[in-house]
Amino acid sequence: MKKPIHQHSFLHGFLRSYVDIYLYSFYNRITVVGKNNIPENKPVIIAINHQNALMDALTVLCVLKSQPVFMARADIFKNQVIAKILRSFKILPIFRIRDGIKSLQNNDAVFEEAVGVLLNKKRLAILPEGNHFGQRRLRVLKKGIARIAFQAEERSNFELDIQVVPVGLDYTNYINFGSDLLVHFGKPFSVNQFKEIYLENPQKGMNAFMEELRNRMLPQMLHINDEEHYESIQYLKDIYINHLLYRKGLDTRHTKVRDKSQEISDALIAFKKENPEKFETMEGRGKQVLDDLKSLNLRFWVPAKGYFPIVWTLINTLLQLVLFPLFVVGFIFNFPPFYLPVLAAHRIKDPQFVSSIRFAASIITFTLFYLGYLIALLLLVEPFYYALIAFLGIYLLGLFSYEYYVWFKKTYARWRAFIYKRKNNPTWKRLTENWDILVGQISNLL
Repeated sequence: MKKPIHQHSFLHGFLRSYVDIYLYSFYNRITVVGKNNIPENKPVIIAINHQNALMDALTVLCVLKSQPVFMARADIFKNQVIAKILRSFKILPIFRIRDGIKSLQNNDAVFEEAVGVLLNKKRLAILPEGNHFGQRRLRVLKKGIARIAFQAEERSNFELDIQVVPVGLDYTNYINFGSDLLVHFGKPFSVNQFKEIYLENPQKGMNAFMEELRNRMLPQMLHINDEEHYESIQYLKDIYINHLLYRKGLDTRHTKVRDKSQEISDALIAFKKENPEKFETMEGRGKQVLDDLKSLNLRFWVPAKGYFPIVWTLINTLLQLVLFPLFVVGFIFNFPPFYLPVLAAHRIKDPQFVSSIRFAASIITFTLFYLGYLIALLLLVEPFYYALIAFLGIYLLGLFSYEYYVWFKKTYARWRAFIYKRKNNPTWKRLTENWDILVGQISNLL
């Protein structure tokens, strides 16, 4: 007989703590807002937007510091060994039509377990969009979350008072190591507020619940509400956000960036509706900016900064020359754990799975390699505290090498921008002119 999935697990807690520590190394900064909105001593459903595969669930799990039960797509449970591992992590499979019509009947047993979690006043985490999609917008929500909520309340004669907490996740970059992540918990609402309408007409009750959930989730995330012109709105928004970050000193706390990004996106969408021809011209200019950035192999921050003092660039270059030997030593000793996760995700077709694969591969490779280093040093170096110092030195040199690599790339970009400007490079000139025009146009919209 299976152990109830909601029961506390020592193994789960130990592994979660280890993954938690590593997660805060994987991301440059994780900003958590509104965590105190999660009620205590009540059954809670946590509803999370879904844009970045397994990382969405993993980040919320680590932030909560508890043992919520998650529901995930059933296709990742096909292997029996993996299915047992996932269950040990308190993850339940939820079956979809794409998994086969016959498989949908398996949801009855799964929903029964999910209801049991709520009846025992534990936390149940659900990604109500059903699958991940790499765009910053909220898609259609699936009704499974409503079915589970109302089934649990019916079992208790609506005395559970299940609380639903909307959660918005926003990544500065879905793929890259060292990006920023915002985890935003909204105010909870009670399933019982739909009791009367549900008892009168269950379908209407669930529809009202789903509408409320959507309205509660939207403010917690960046929602670009234009599917047709999503890409255009996205890169025009990025142009102006980078301008604000590097020219106007926009507060880099992720909530400020997210809120400003929403304001810019909404203004661009409104402008497109009122002035479609002018927006088309703006859109074309933005595409030219993207093409020129690609041609010059530059990123948004370079034209955003625009000005690179030669003295500071020279100082950076000289410092890098002095510190180059440390980079080489750190690179040699730490190359495998840093590179193998990148290699593991190299052929992943779904870009939203890249960070998940990199994270999983890196936590394994880092653990094995550094454990190997520690054992070897303890066997070969005496006294033992010299071995511990050497081990710490290897690890710190690895971090330094990574930061050095990023620093070098930025300095190299500074030099190229300086040379492009000095030699009046036509592509650079067109890039900066279009950039300034777009910044001015978007600024007028705000």
